[in-house]
Amino acid sequence: MKPDLDLENPIVKLSIAYIQNQMGKALDVPQRVESAVFPIYHPPNLNRKPVQIGSGVIVKIKSEYFIFSASHVFDDIGGQQVLIGDGTGSPIQTLSGERFSSAKGKSGTHSDDPIDASVFHIQSPISEALKRAALTLNDFDFSDKNNRSAFIAAGFRVKKSNTAGNIASSKREGFPSVEILEDAYLRKKINPEINIALAYEDQILVDGNWKISPTPKGFSGGAIIRVDGISLNPRTPDKPACKQLLTGIIIEQRRGKNKDMEVLIGTRIHIHLLAIKHFLPELDDEISQFITFN
Repeated sequence: MKPDLDLENPIVKLSIAYIQNQMGKALDVPQRVESAVFPIYHPPNLNRKPVQIGSGVIVKIKSEYFIFSASHVFDDIGGQQVLIGDGTGSPIQTLSGERFSSAKGKSGTHSDDPIDASVFHIQSPISEALKRAALTLNDFDFSDKNNRSAFIAAGFRVKKSNTAGNIASSKREGFPSVEILEDAYLRKKINPEINIALAYEDQILVDGNWKISPTPKGFSGGAIIRVDGISLNPRTPDKPACKQLLTGIIIEQRRGKNKDMEVLIGTRIHIHLLAIKHFLPELDDEISQFITFN
């Protein structure tokens, strides 16, 4: 849906210029969290090449490594090993391990699971590149308020992915946005305690012209990132030191109805941490240093 804006109105012009400036600054912040997002591939059938099906975020807690993603990304993988690339043209890595997931919906899949959270506990050797990229709990966003920060949705679109044999080339992308307001959560029946939703309209303003937004197919399992220190409230000054924080894992793009806005929905990362606490209680003390669950 194209927003109903009068682009010739001076106030609208100033507002757009301010928001675009803030989003530009957000995109210039060091990409610590974005660099931990990697493409996930479907294991090939006989004589077929791997196909990208989603994205995932590499995380390290103590000495254990994990991939945070969306459960529906794993529906087609089933119990097979996970294939992951780094988007640089290097060989695809095959990872074995165990997966902790939210419950399936009535359909028997995660397509109608509103939580749609999976944690893949890696139990095989991984490359040094993945180890270096892995986030720690210091990179997580544990704030629980709608604070008008700038956000970035990061992942790998299927359209930008290519494989040749065991070699994968992909392009990581980050789209800036803002969290929807409280009344929009209510209107769309999205639980803000579990999910975070960013505005993601079908059309965006580029150089004064409306253009079709990129379809984020393949972004499922990617990162929703709050850029701490960059505010979209003119009364709140930016911080001198800004950083990316992982707020959620992307699960769905929801179209608007009756002129309502389109949104990109993620599951907040404390849900993934709850799964780890339940299945790996030896990591409970480490996680509890950062967040207390009710």
